[in-house]
Amino acid sequence: MIILTDNTAFAQRCIPQSGDWQERKTSGLLPVEATLAKELFKSSAIMKTEVAASEHWDYLYAVECASQSQFDLLARLSVSDVELPDRTLCCAQYGDEFHGFKNRSWAACHGNIHLSALIKPERKIPGAAVGFIIAAVIAALQTVETMDLQGGVPGIKWVNDILVQGAKVGGVLARLQTQGSNIESAVVGIGLNVEQRPVVERDSFVPKVAALSDFSRYPDTLRHVDVFPRLIESLGVHLQGLCEGSFNELLELYRLHSLILGREVTICEDTRDPGSQVIARGLVESIGPSLELYIEGQEKPVSKGRLILNRQ
Repeated sequence: MIILTDNTAFAQRCIPQSGDWQERKTSGLLPVEATLAKELFKSSAIMKTEVAASEHWDYLYAVECASQSQFDLLARLSVSDVELPDRTLCCAQYGDEFHGFKNRSWAACHGNIHLSALIKPERKIPGAAVGFIIAAVIAALQTVETMDLQGGVPGIKWVNDILVQGAKVGGVLARLQTQGSNIESAVVGIGLNVEQRPVVERDSFVPKVAALSDFSRYPDTLRHVDVFPRLIESLGVHLQGLCEGSFNELLELYRLHSLILGREVTICEDTRDPGSQVIARGLVESIGPSLELYIEGQEKPVSKGRLILNRQ
């Protein structure tokens, strides 16, 4: 893996074995490396190293402060004429203009993970329309499961949130570029609250927010450096599996870890209005292959909206 950064201390919190840094000018990088470097780094002088860190990823751009959403940048450049390196990760220590699903704001805090990933499958992938969301959310969930959380079992709240004890600790998003039936590129974003609980406006859709450290017996020992390498490894495994045809297995994992199956829910129109109209209300009986919800008493499945977990 080639690592490019403007802050070696932060890069080493992502990949602990990184070292032997050499200063580079962005103008002197390979063309495939330089496009992202010039967009991501404020300085023309950055540090570069290469380590044997992951079989799934070739590049990591570790930015101290991102002036824009790295997810949006990758998505925009992936549909342009510029060449981007395949199997690329971008992460930021903190930054501006970060967002989650449907462009809802995401607060970026030191010690939390703000990760975007680009892969270029250039092939037909069964289930791709929702598969990349599922692969990313399973990767985040399984990473959280490896942490020693006290009384906290992670689960998935439809569509793309990770909850622990009813509190949101993470979320994912994905965007695809297609040509015909082929997936030319996919950009995946994962936000995971590790060390800090962000200050965000809460509502009936997101009543509680937490960090993984809130559930640790020793909060100071649950750190970014412990979580990041596990997350990128899990993400790489599940994205590769998806590209090789494991959509059905990922879908079953999603269902297995769902927090809403067999629960009473309310689904509202996806607006920022707290009084948005109710689309459906009732017991979730099953989740379909496009993540549509089959709700008791409803003639048609629900495929969009914001979900409230009703009190049990």
